[in-house]
Amino acid sequence: IPSEVVIRIARLFKDELTLANIARPQLVSMCQYMNLPPYGADIFLRFQLRNKLRALKEDDRRILWEGIDSLTTLELKEACRERGMRSLGMTHFRLKNMLQEWLDLSI
Repeated sequence: IPSEVVIRIARLFKDELTLANIARPQLVSMCQYMNLPPYGADIFLRFQLRNKLRALKEDDRRILWEGIDSLTTLELKEACRERGMRSLGMTHFRLKNMLQEWLDLSI
Protein backbone atom coordinates (compact mmCIF):
# COMPACT_ATOMS: atom_id res chain seq x y z
CA ILE A 1 0.00 0.00 0.00
CA PRO A 2 1.49 3.37 -0.93
CA SER A 3 2.34 5.75 1.94
CA GLU A 4 -0.09 8.37 0.66
CA VAL A 5 -3.02 5.96 0.98
CA VAL A 6 -2.03 4.96 4.52
CA ILE A 7 -1.74 8.61 5.57
CA ARG A 8 -5.11 9.47 4.03
CA ILE A 9 -6.85 6.57 5.79
CA ALA A 10 -5.06 7.14 9.11
CA ARG A 11 -6.42 10.68 9.30
CA LEU A 12 -9.94 9.27 9.45
CA PHE A 13 -9.14 7.42 12.69
CA LYS A 14 -7.05 10.08 14.40
CA ASP A 15 -9.53 10.85 17.18
CA GLU A 16 -10.58 7.26 17.89
CA LEU A 17 -7.14 5.68 18.14
CA THR A 18 -5.72 7.05 21.35
CA LEU A 19 -4.13 5.20 24.21
CA ALA A 20 -6.84 6.46 26.55
CA ASN A 21 -9.52 4.50 24.65
CA ILE A 22 -7.67 1.21 24.24
CA ALA A 23 -8.78 -1.80 26.30
CA ARG A 24 -6.33 -3.83 28.40
CA PRO A 25 -5.86 -6.73 25.93
CA GLN A 26 -4.80 -4.27 23.24
CA LEU A 27 -2.51 -2.42 25.68
CA VAL A 28 -0.81 -5.71 26.58
CA SER A 29 -0.41 -6.60 22.89
CA MET A 30 1.03 -3.17 22.10
CA CYS A 31 3.51 -3.46 24.98
CA GLN A 32 4.62 -6.88 23.78
CA TYR A 33 4.96 -5.57 20.23
CA MET A 34 7.09 -2.66 21.42
CA ASN A 35 9.26 -4.93 23.64
CA LEU A 36 7.90 -3.43 26.85
CA PRO A 37 6.95 -5.53 29.90
CA PRO A 38 3.15 -6.04 29.73
CA TYR A 39 2.71 -6.08 33.51
CA GLY A 40 1.02 -3.59 35.77
CA ALA A 41 -2.10 -1.48 35.83
CA ASP A 42 -3.58 -0.06 32.65
CA ILE A 43 -2.35 3.40 33.59
CA PHE A 44 1.22 2.10 33.87
CA LEU A 45 0.98 0.35 30.48
CA ARG A 46 -0.27 3.58 28.89
CA PHE A 47 2.57 5.48 30.57
CA GLN A 48 5.16 3.05 29.21
CA LEU A 49 3.70 3.21 25.71
CA ARG A 50 3.56 7.01 25.72
CA ASN A 51 7.20 7.21 26.82
CA LYS A 52 8.27 4.69 24.19
CA LEU A 53 6.37 6.52 21.45
CA ARG A 54 7.81 9.85 22.58
CA ALA A 55 11.34 8.40 22.51
CA LEU A 56 10.76 6.94 19.04
CA LYS A 57 9.48 10.28 17.78
CA GLU A 58 12.58 12.04 19.14
CA ASP A 59 14.76 9.37 17.55
CA ASP A 60 12.91 9.86 14.24
CA ARG A 61 13.67 13.59 14.38
CA ARG A 62 17.34 12.91 15.08
CA ILE A 63 17.55 10.48 12.18
CA LEU A 64 15.93 13.01 9.86
CA TRP A 65 18.32 15.71 11.09
CA GLU A 66 21.45 13.57 10.66
CA GLY A 67 20.18 11.81 7.55
CA ILE A 68 19.30 8.17 7.15
CA ASP A 69 22.43 7.64 5.05
CA SER A 70 24.61 8.31 8.10
CA LEU A 71 23.35 5.16 9.88
CA THR A 72 25.37 1.97 9.86
CA THR A 73 23.75 -1.40 9.19
CA LEU A 74 23.78 -2.17 12.92
CA GLU A 75 22.09 1.16 13.71
CA LEU A 76 19.49 0.54 10.98
CA LYS A 77 18.77 -2.92 12.43
CA GLU A 78 18.33 -1.50 15.92
CA ALA A 79 16.11 1.35 14.69
CA CYS A 80 13.88 -1.06 12.76
CA ARG A 81 13.70 -3.49 15.68
CA GLU A 82 12.72 -0.68 18.09
CA ARG A 83 9.85 0.21 15.77
CA GLY A 84 8.59 -3.37 15.64
CA MET A 85 9.89 -4.14 12.17
CA ARG A 86 11.76 -7.24 11.14
CA SER A 87 15.50 -6.69 10.94
CA LEU A 88 17.06 -10.14 10.98
CA GLY A 89 18.43 -11.25 7.63
CA MET A 90 17.69 -7.95 5.90
CA THR A 91 20.13 -6.15 3.64
CA HIS A 92 21.35 -2.63 4.38
CA PHE A 93 19.30 -1.38 1.43
CA ARG A 94 16.09 -3.05 2.65
CA LEU A 95 16.56 -1.81 6.23
CA LYS A 96 17.11 1.71 4.92
CA ASN A 97 13.96 1.53 2.78
CA MET A 98 11.84 0.23 5.66
CA LEU A 99 13.08 2.94 8.02
CA GLN A 100 12.57 5.62 5.38
CA GLU A 101 9.00 4.45 4.88
CA TRP A 102 8.48 4.58 8.65
CA LEU A 103 9.84 8.13 8.76
CA ASP A 104 7.63 9.19 5.86
CA LEU A 105 4.57 7.93 7.73
CA SER A 106 5.49 9.08 11.23
CA ILE A 107 6.64 12.66 10.71
